[in-house]
Amino acid sequence: MKPICHAMFFIFLVVTLSSCGRNIPLEDLTISLILGIDLDDKNNLIISESNPVFNKDAKKNIETYQLKSKSIRESRKYFDALTTGEVTAAKIQVLLIGKRVLEHEDWFSILDTVYRNPTFSINSRVIMVDGPVSDVILYEPPDKPQLPLHLKEVIDKNNERTRTVNSTLQVLHRQMYDKGITPSISAIKKEKDIELVGVSLLDDNGKYVDNLSIQESSLLLILKDEQNKELTLSMPMPAINDKGGIFNKNELSFDVSRINSKVKAKYDKDQFHFNYKIHMAVNVVERLFPADMVTKNELEKMIEKELKSRFEGLIKKIQENKIDPIGLGLYARAYQYEHYKKVKDHWVDTLAKSNINVSVDIDLQSMGAMK
Repeated sequence: MKPICHAMFFIFLVVTLSSCGRNIPLEDLTISLILGIDLDDKNNLIISESNPVFNKDAKKNIETYQLKSKSIRESRKYFDALTTGEVTAAKIQVLLIGKRVLEHEDWFSILDTVYRNPTFSINSRVIMVDGPVSDVILYEPPDKPQLPLHLKEVIDKNNERTRTVNSTLQVLHRQMYDKGITPSISAIKKEKDIELVGVSLLDDNGKYVDNLSIQESSLLLILKDEQNKELTLSMPMPAINDKGGIFNKNELSFDVSRINSKVKAKYDKDQFHFNYKIHMAVNVVERLFPADMVTKNELEKMIEKELKSRFEGLIKKIQENKIDPIGLGLYARAYQYEHYKKVKDHWVDTLAKSNINVSVDIDLQSMGAMK
């Protein structure tokens, strides 16, 4: 009897739950794939959306609307008045936020309805636009997929290649409310085309403070221990004289095939100390200087020195801005909780005065297929 009872209970749940929702035919819906939030010159909130058009008689396969509104929820009734079908946010792939919005520390409350709405996808990618959101959302690339899919693929692809963070609504929510880390989101810019420009760093109130280049973003992901399988770094070797010219003859590019990163947190003499030990196995994929200029061991030491300098530059930027995109507060909370709980409400100020050391060990495995 038990299996029969379980089956009947399951059927009852399916019927009950399915009857709770509204059954709206697909042709009567307008499915938003991009939601944009920006401010105009007078600090009016501008909400925009981009929707695919399924009508075969339509000349365009995507429609875009922008309007002034006090909130995202209020904008829905205006969008409903403009679009053919009832607007739904269940399939939004990308949330675009203008830099002007992020320059205000109280902006996060705008997203209240996003997190309250159970149908809103918390896996939507959150992207900062360096410039007007309208430049991006109105862009119609002639030789690329529809803009929502294109933007999503740009972020996902570069995250897989360890060039930008995995910034979804769910991740952003955790970073905004966890005192041991500050938010970081992907950043794009519209020039001739839409391009990824790196990662935007926010303070503990969510206010924009600085931007990281793509290469700095890769270093941040290494410190966060969130690097993916594919990672290529390019940098000059200052110890090699390129003798002038236009071809950057001290440039080196290498693939990182394996990273072993360990960080230890301790508290000593009224100060937090974080010690990173980063071991990388690398393969040279491009070298613009002659092979006989340096030995393998010398090249390993050069890479170690240059990477250490770049990690230190990134850490200095983080401490000067009083932010913690790495999440070192999570380590402090896990391993030095008694000391951390005393400073958790002003953790970024404490981190700015902490001692952070990085040591890099390079194992140069391959110089390429040909000498």
